[in-house]
Amino acid sequence: MLLFTHRESFGSFAVYGFFLISGVFVSASYAKQNSPMRFIGSRALRIWPGAIVCALFIGLIVGPLFTSLSPSSYFSDPLTLRWLVCNTSLMGGVGGMLPGVFQHNRLAFFANATVWSLPVELECYVIVLAIGLFGLIGSKRGTALAVGMVSALFVYFARNPPQHMTLGGAFIVQLAYSFYPVPYFLLGMLLYPFRRHVSLHWLPAMLALIAYIMLRNTTVGAVILYPAFAYCLLWLGSWSALQRFKPKHDYSYGTYLYGFVVQQAIAALFPALNSYGNLMAAVPITLFLAALSWHVVERPCLAFIRGNVRSMLDTQPSTAANVSV
Repeated sequence: MLLFTHRESFGSFAVYGFFLISGVFVSASYAKQNSPMRFIGSRALRIWPGAIVCALFIGLIVGPLFTSLSPSSYFSDPLTLRWLVCNTSLMGGVGGMLPGVFQHNRLAFFANATVWSLPVELECYVIVLAIGLFGLIGSKRGTALAVGMVSALFVYFARNPPQHMTLGGAFIVQLAYSFYPVPYFLLGMLLYPFRRHVSLHWLPAMLALIAYIMLRNTTVGAVILYPAFAYCLLWLGSWSALQRFKPKHDYSYGTYLYGFVVQQAIAALFPALNSYGNLMAAVPITLFLAALSWHVVERPCLAFIRGNVRSMLDTQPSTAANVSV
């Protein structure tokens, strides 16, 4: 993909697509729950438990196994504690380097670099919460106004990145990226109230793709690329035929959390293995860890918050009746 676009890889497009879809569904989540506290609880329990367990697994098990340092030197190194704090709290230098870990890999010292997008995603949740507190989620005019204002602020800070704020990562183009994920999230937010007015058809998708192919080596092609990708992704997602392939369990988050570290471990153990061999070996291991994450950590946490929400809803009428008496 990078050879074709000269700008983006499959990985960057995957992140953009995730943020686009997330913008739609997180907005829908807030609108349906209609409760800031339930929204905060559901978002926190969706993100943090899996991330915390993954960080502890990497920092306390994978790190000591693959570091070039002695166990005592590894655990006494301040970078180890800093890495654990940042990656369990999802604040500060998320991803980062672990001392001596994967020292001879191509991406040396990085144990889980792909999780850099998690703090950015959480910041996007804060945007939804803030707009929702003003009662604008689901309102076409209100959402358009709010997204427009946030977009203007984003453009300003992208040109003048804050130096002493946790939010700084949202306004920096990451290595091997040519664009930002946040605008895709904002587009998803904007699409939610207008979802019934968006026509998804194969013809515009094909025309956008053809236009990009013809102009991809020009400045116009670079401008066409990002909206064309968004429309084509939404069109593909609208296929009813894809519903039959919908998995019973959601291993996507666990795959995202563990995929990079598994590939790093395989690269360290089998340095002569090429990228295709590494991928084939990493997929079953990653899916196994993702399944464990879903069944042992993520799903129980989601069941907990959903059960509490149902309990709250079930008790509301009786509480009101008691108060009236």
